[in-house]
Amino acid sequence: MDQTARQQEAFNAATAMVTCLLHGDREEARRIAFSNDILYADMLLILAEALADGHTPDTWQAALLAAHLED
Repeated sequence: MDQTARQQEAFNAATAMVTCLLHGDREEARRIAFSNDILYADMLLILAEALADGHTPDTWQAALLAAHLED
């Protein structure tokens, strides 16, 4: 798989995981994460970039903690 196709597939999987979480389906998001072990690092980087884009260094940890505590 070439790099562009790999990044697109990782983006699609990351988008699907977030969509599942927004609809309250943590199990499906988890299934997607674990079924894409080859793309796992790419998906993680995409999600980290999205988180970083929406926060400052002072607020990202609070947002991450708040999301973790909701579970």
